[in-house]
Amino acid sequence: MRWFFLFFPVFLFSCESENERYGDGFDFDNAISNLNNFVKNWNVNQLKEANEELASAEPGSLAAKDAVKKVARFERRIALGDYFSFKTPADLPSSLQWKNGLDEPEDSDPAAKKGGVFRYFVSSFPPTLRPFGPSSNSGMRGELYDDVQLGLVALNRLNSSVVPATAKEWAHGPNKRTWYFRLHEDAAYSDDVEVKARDFALSACLRMSDYGDSPFYQQYLREEIAQITIYDEHTLSVSFPEAKSELGMYNTIGEFAPSPPHFYKEFGVGYEERYNWKHQPNTGPYYVRDGDIDKGVSITLTRNKNWWGNDKKFYRYRYNPDKIVWRVIRDVTKGFELFRAGQLDIAMVSSPKAWYEKTEIDKVYDGYIERHWWFNDFPRPQFGVEMNLDKEKLKDVNVRLGLAHALNYDKVIKVQFWGDYNRLPGFVDGFGDFVNPDVKPRPFSPQKAREFFAKAGFTEEDGDGILKKPDGTRLEFNLSHYAIKTYSDIMSILKTEARSSGVDLILDGKDPSIVFTEAMDKKF
Repeated sequence: MRWFFLFFPVFLFSCESENERYGDGFDFDNAISNLNNFVKNWNVNQLKEANEELASAEPGSLAAKDAVKKVARFERRIALGDYFSFKTPADLPSSLQWKNGLDEPEDSDPAAKKGGVFRYFVSSFPPTLRPFGPSSNSGMRGELYDDVQLGLVALNRLNSSVVPATAKEWAHGPNKRTWYFRLHEDAAYSDDVEVKARDFALSACLRMSDYGDSPFYQQYLREEIAQITIYDEHTLSVSFPEAKSELGMYNTIGEFAPSPPHFYKEFGVGYEERYNWKHQPNTGPYYVRDGDIDKGVSITLTRNKNWWGNDKKFYRYRYNPDKIVWRVIRDVTKGFELFRAGQLDIAMVSSPKAWYEKTEIDKVYDGYIERHWWFNDFPRPQFGVEMNLDKEKLKDVNVRLGLAHALNYDKVIKVQFWGDYNRLPGFVDGFGDFVNPDVKPRPFSPQKAREFFAKAGFTEEDGDGILKKPDGTRLEFNLSHYAIKTYSDIMSILKTEARSSGVDLILDGKDPSIVFTEAMDKKF
């Protein structure tokens, strides 16, 4: 499986005053005031630190140049004023050139028909239905929110251009540090309540609150966004610390979705438990009915047939099933057998053994099951070993370089995937001009691995052939992975091959939901 490294400094504060409690309702105006004061003080402290760094840096040095940029960054932020700002349409720049993206090609199929039920499976049940807070970034987050809701703008899947989503138009200021958005007037949540510009400010406030317990959002929204301004019910702007291209704007806040105020009236102390099994109304066409949650067994999403985006370009041919049923099936093999029995509608066959040996069946040849093998032109998700650089041994770059040469991915591809898989050149691929063509994977080489390990101080061998430092520190690492046969087989190959480089990989297979949660909590 993967080593994960996610390190986010935590700065806690509350959007609400301490005397606000469940039952009083969420005081948005008071929350905004408290948050503005917090960010203002944070900006002032950051500017002070930047000036101190500049004063202590050697003139002309890289540190001095970085400090100059940091000083300018926070001077601009302070000059903007409150983090949350409220103005009128008269305050909008008159020179804005609005875009709507409607000249981009449709990226869905007009032949697609609406209706029916789509049945598939996930390997574990989500620990919560909340869109933010502890354990919300589960393996089903995409199915429940990200894949079925609309943020401000979206990315065309054919040419990576920016297209409308909740916002129907967008424009940028002269320095491209501020981007402006006009919402669709008919945009609504899945419970048919109207979406308003103010709801985006609420979304940020909720996630930055102590009650939301979302350290990532607290840092990200504070550092990546300099200001959110509301002009009227359907117009807002977002200012960034630095200039953003259109794609940069999308990558930073394009998928950021609004939050319905009526749903969060009880937000406050106890948010985590109170909202744990409530599915938030969202801007997309699907919602979860109260009776469609069978804990540990399945979750069913139902399409709102009166969804506001039904007839809009880029969305009119998408979101077609009336219902999507996600069943929990922990064993992939069992999932394939249920597909063959007609209880699931699709089987993603990633194992060559299953492809060559289990799909050669009469139902395929008789036309009852269609079998397709395709190659994608889109960015591919990474599959490999990720390292937690907060662990002492992995802080040494020589250890990390040694591990890169000690992991025999080529043998995994040859043995486990019958040579049908390809090794990615780097951590990600398929992003066109954003990918460095000079980055190549480091080849499996026990000799090179040992050279790097020696530089890190692992110069002696233990009795079992594992390298160690003179003080007895062994070159061993826990390798967390899904307790699924395919993953276990892959890890077994990596473990065996790594021993030739003097590395001991201690395999730690667990339920996928546990692995994911521990990774998010940095407990690995």
